[in-house]
Amino acid sequence: MVWLRREDHEDRELRWLCRWATPSRSAGPRRLPETEDPLRTVFQRDRDRVLHATAFRRLQHKTQVVAAFEGDHYRSRMTHSLEVAQMSRSVARALRCNDDLAEAIALAHDLGHPPFGHVGEEALHEAMADHGGFRHNAQGARIVDWLEDRYSHGHGLNLTFAVRASLLKGRIPDGFPLSPDLLPKPPMPLEAHLVDACDKIAYLSHDLDDGLRAGLFAEGEAAELRLWQAARGSAGSANRQRIVSEVASLLIHDLVETADAAIATAPAGGTPPRIQHSGTMTVLAQELLEFLRARFYKSPRVLSVMHDGAARIRKVFAALLAAPDRLPASARARLDRDGHHRVTCDYVAGMTDRFLHRASEGL
Repeated sequence: MVWLRREDHEDRELRWLCRWATPSRSAGPRRLPETEDPLRTVFQRDRDRVLHATAFRRLQHKTQVVAAFEGDHYRSRMTHSLEVAQMSRSVARALRCNDDLAEAIALAHDLGHPPFGHVGEEALHEAMADHGGFRHNAQGARIVDWLEDRYSHGHGLNLTFAVRASLLKGRIPDGFPLSPDLLPKPPMPLEAHLVDACDKIAYLSHDLDDGLRAGLFAEGEAAELRLWQAARGSAGSANRQRIVSEVASLLIHDLVETADAAIATAPAGGTPPRIQHSGTMTVLAQELLEFLRARFYKSPRVLSVMHDGAARIRKVFAALLAAPDRLPASARARLDRDGHHRVTCDYVAGMTDRFLHRASEGL
């Protein structure tokens, strides 16, 4: 048997990838030079480092929409990230983009999320208003660059530049502390835009499923959505799970077809093609999103849990500012370099939902 070396994978990429994709040999440097792996490409190594990171493991106990303690079968940040990774890999392969890069970005894209989702993010952003703010995408870059420093070399997971840059998609607060080589915010590889589209497909489809499972809206209400009707017709079934699965399938296939046409017609050396849905599917997806916002994300049951979580974040944050000795030794060691507010923010953002509950109970 002849085993495939890293160089074989890299050569295959150069022959197979579309001209807008990112070959492993164009990954950009690691901040700390390393000897190449004989088997894995640099993006495969990045993917594996994210998968084995403690910050990734903590995602299993961070809320997506329905709090983890409300049931065993609702999505968490980890299961969401795994679903995004699966979709991103499939779409990247269909478009002849780098599926290893897409998978690495997808697995890492939510590493910076604090407990209790977007309300937790808003609570930390308020607390850090005069100290560089907070956004989960920027925090993800901070985690892989510094905080996840298992080997104590000061470079975190020491990922490639392409993956690190991809985590900054979206707005970055003014003054947020990033590695100097990420400022100003660099251009994103095509695979980062692909992951962003798959992120939306994942949460639209699985939040539809979780909202139904939680009983926050009835199947008959969801059946009024045009995308639901299209999925039912395409699936040829009235089975709810089959229809929800077909919703994701329709969104993925439309994305691939639309993006493929854009890639094929984009002039070499010009503006990179846009990874987006067709006009018709964009309207149907937006209709589903507005339905979920009204019936799921802003439902009294969900908001009650989320607002309680945000209040606990504010309480713990204030207590740690008042008594820095409550911080663990690893965090206190960074006080002189990063400042009390940023160290506190890093620590609270890394908490899981249940750890935050325990931390707030004794205050």
